[in-house]
Amino acid sequence: MMISVIIPTYNRPQVLLQALQSLQKQTLNNFEIIVVDNAADRVVEKMVKKFNATARMPARYIPEPNLGVHNARHAGARVARGEILAFTDDDATFDPGWLQSYAEACSEHPEMAAAGGPVRPAWEVSPPEWLLEFMGDKRVFPILSLMEPYDEFRLDSRGFFYGVNMAIRRNVLFEVGGFNPEAFGEIWLGDGETGLNRKLWRRGMLIGYVPRAIVYHHIPPERMTVGYFLRRMANEGACDAYARYHHGIPSRLILIRDIAVVCRRKMKTWIKAAILHRRRTPSCLQIRLDAARSLSRVQYTWRLLYDTRFRNFVEKKDWLEFSG
Repeated sequence: MMISVIIPTYNRPQVLLQALQSLQKQTLNNFEIIVVDNAADRVVEKMVKKFNATARMPARYIPEPNLGVHNARHAGARVARGEILAFTDDDATFDPGWLQSYAEACSEHPEMAAAGGPVRPAWEVSPPEWLLEFMGDKRVFPILSLMEPYDEFRLDSRGFFYGVNMAIRRNVLFEVGGFNPEAFGEIWLGDGETGLNRKLWRRGMLIGYVPRAIVYHHIPPERMTVGYFLRRMANEGACDAYARYHHGIPSRLILIRDIAVVCRRKMKTWIKAAILHRRRTPSCLQIRLDAARSLSRVQYTWRLLYDTRFRNFVEKKDWLEFSG
């Protein structure tokens, strides 16, 4: 069973190099590495070529100038030779048994359509106290794409994965229409791998959790800020709206009603967030994050009222064939 590792990247050659070096230590031999450059940058292409000159496991370089991580992931999937596609990010490093664990799980459980594994933090600097206090003992922390919910293998029709550490059978990915979009530059459109999870759930497909398929997600200082957390939750608000309207955008009257409902329910939260805008205790921070998420949902829904091109993107079902 061959595995194709697909790594989207965008203007981070040194970060990518760290990921490629880590992959050289995999215990599995039957795999390929595909680097999809979403900036189509000659610097990255030259770095990969130089890396390949001495690499035990060289990487294929694929330029994908159409902006969006979903476009990069799909470009990698289209050229992949493996039966299993392992997706990750350029800011990750890997336990040596990462791919071996997925290969064994996929062989032992042919009914498993996709799988995820632990995502542990690799802090580039010591995290601030407020962040550690806010994380507490949570075993799933979506803002930083961290998860280690179980100690044992699980196979479940409501299982889940993050894009930094996931494996999926190639035929399944194409059957369900691939990933949903995430962002086009600064515009957040859809729910990415969360949408892919939902596609599998709706079809009753089984998603595994493989505890020995461990990935380390590198967290730089710029992600250890309240501002970053607020932006991430604003993106979640956009995802909420996308999930609601992706399968059919209602009339403008209903969209206005939906906006009014959210405003009525969340007005007190927005006022509290404005009052607490400098506080970082877990309870205050949660209010601020909830406010950012719900306000973003309102802004997203408002855009659907007037932006025809945006509406067409939201209703698009299959992004595997998208170009331009």
